[in-house]
Amino acid sequence: MSHVLRPGGSRSSRTGRSERRVLSVIFCDVANSTALAENIDPEEWVEIMNEAFEHMTAPILRYEGTIGKFTGDGMMAFFGAPTSHEEDPDRAVRASLEILEGIEELRDDIQRDYGEEFNLRIGINTGLVVVGEVGSAQVSEYTAMGDAVNVAARMEQTAAPGTLQISSDTQKLVKGAFDLKSLGGIEVKGKSQPVEVFRVTGTKIATGESIGVTSPLIGRDAELAKLIKLANQNKNGDSQVVSIIGEAGLGKSRLLSELRDEWLKTEPELSWEFSQGIPYDMGRPYSLFQNLARGMFGVELTDKPAVIHSKVHGALTTMGGAPDAIALCSTAVEKIIAAKVLHEAKTFTAEEIKTDLYQVVIPAFVAAAEEAPKIVIFDDLQWSDDASKDLIIHMMDYLIGTKMMIIFAFRPDADSPAQEIRKEIQSRNSDKYSEIIIDPLGTDHTNELIDELLQIKDIPQEARNLVLRKAEGNPYFVEEVVRWFVDQEMVHQTVNGLEWNEASNITDATIPDSVQALLMARMDRLSADAKDTLQLASVIGRAFYHRILGKISDSSLELDMQLTTLESHEMIQTQRDKNELQYMFKHELARDAAYSSILLRRRRSLHLRVAEAMESLFEDSLEDNAHRLGYHFSVAKDHERAMKYFEMATDIADGMNAKTEAENHLRNAISAASSFKAPEEKISSLNSRLTELVGAGA
Repeated sequence: MSHVLRPGGSRSSRTGRSERRVLSVIFCDVANSTALAENIDPEEWVEIMNEAFEHMTAPILRYEGTIGKFTGDGMMAFFGAPTSHEEDPDRAVRASLEILEGIEELRDDIQRDYGEEFNLRIGINTGLVVVGEVGSAQVSEYTAMGDAVNVAARMEQTAAPGTLQISSDTQKLVKGAFDLKSLGGIEVKGKSQPVEVFRVTGTKIATGESIGVTSPLIGRDAELAKLIKLANQNKNGDSQVVSIIGEAGLGKSRLLSELRDEWLKTEPELSWEFSQGIPYDMGRPYSLFQNLARGMFGVELTDKPAVIHSKVHGALTTMGGAPDAIALCSTAVEKIIAAKVLHEAKTFTAEEIKTDLYQVVIPAFVAAAEEAPKIVIFDDLQWSDDASKDLIIHMMDYLIGTKMMIIFAFRPDADSPAQEIRKEIQSRNSDKYSEIIIDPLGTDHTNELIDELLQIKDIPQEARNLVLRKAEGNPYFVEEVVRWFVDQEMVHQTVNGLEWNEASNITDATIPDSVQALLMARMDRLSADAKDTLQLASVIGRAFYHRILGKISDSSLELDMQLTTLESHEMIQTQRDKNELQYMFKHELARDAAYSSILLRRRRSLHLRVAEAMESLFEDSLEDNAHRLGYHFSVAKDHERAMKYFEMATDIADGMNAKTEAENHLRNAISAASSFKAPEEKISSLNSRLTELVGAGA
């Protein structure tokens, strides 16, 4: 097994610095391995395990995961480091299902040769870990450690042989993509409550019937009206091509789902076909059309060629047509659906499948829309493979005279395949082409969405402000922050319906795992130096001065180059403040994601560097920055200096008659004084002043 990567290996580079990350951790183990090893010669057992490891590692690496370590009869792997993808839990589950499928032949061989049952058990959990190099100066490995790893191990230990078992934390993130069966709760060491577990029984076909989130559509009336108008034009024989463009989470898929629901009210027989780009399929030729065909004919990923033939040929026969034409089209469609299986059997060449697609499948597919209207969706087009991109452009030549409406939904990434398709269609089909740009929601619509999601009469303004500040008009972020409220039991069910839990502490809000994954995926596309600069900036705050960052940066000579990179990736933007060069994170949650990935010990060190840099740079205006200095020294656990600056901030606020702010600063000063065991008379003096402040504000 010389070509299998050592533990910690992956196709992605990694830095030496450890990080806090949300990972999907996989444990894969041979069931009953001790008994098996006793009945098989050691040399043969090693050969068996080496072959098993080949089957285990290949899917992990194909989906861009990382091997954490090998054991004598299994392995630990994870998704989310050193490179994050926004769908890492999905990748972990798909890789695990492929492991179970791929081991079948080896299992049959062992049963035949040794009369022994050979099965794998796989468990997955998603949660916060520390990931990095672990070991001594002489020997180390890149791996993950933390409670989430222990829970993943427990998922594997309690799984039935031959099955994949996942925790509820993983289930929440993948339930839309897989068929799951609840198995109830299991005891996990260190957990006060049982952990609910689920068995993954299969993969759902993406048909577009439930694309997008289940939250109400708010603030998109104009966009929906335009889509419906264009769909009506298509129905009347004027084919249409539409691009829906917007950042992740703004509601492109949700808008498509609403269009489908509205259209089916009046056109129940509408032909609505759906395909979705997937990041890990960008290297698979014609993946968008393979996904399209699977949805059209109800083909499961596990279906064998004979089953695929039955489904495709049967459906085409039902549609009608000459037997020869049906047979020709059926064969061509089956090739693309079962491309991997048939290619391995060498039943066709790559050139043959291209010819079939261009000359048989696409003409027949488009011709079906000459009489009855058809809507075809290509969602997440930014993840198109090159072959699908070229075929989509080719398909545009057949639209004239049909009732086919093609809708693309994609992110505005400048270098994505979607932009190439967009440019080509604008030049070739401009008279039939329209665009809908999706912008963030305004404050009123965001508040309306919060109300619809929570269904609570009296949402605390503090909670509402938190959602507004964190989500910044992104409906997906709104939904995830609200879901975090529910998960943290800040909202609970009563006899009168949902109510806010008055004991909730809003200040403890953390970034939801799903949002963290999306933002970390963007961060991981940066160079190591640019990412390090982003993390340093996150310690200063959402807004940060160039001078402060330069003071704490280890590579100040290259700082401007890294900041330019971060601007080009739309992570930060430039601002001017009193002739002082200042930058700002474009999204507060992006700042939160960068900050949360820093180890706690390093955070404290960086906060101290920031505070001391501010003291040096702003020595003539310390009062203006007192509250910031107090905060940084407090996180750095330099409580004595924190107390000093919080007292100073109290004086400033009190002098401006800002009693609430003065009270908050003074409470922080008291907390700092208690932390470093200040003299009793000092603490008593601070408490007396607090009593006066509270009394004055009553």
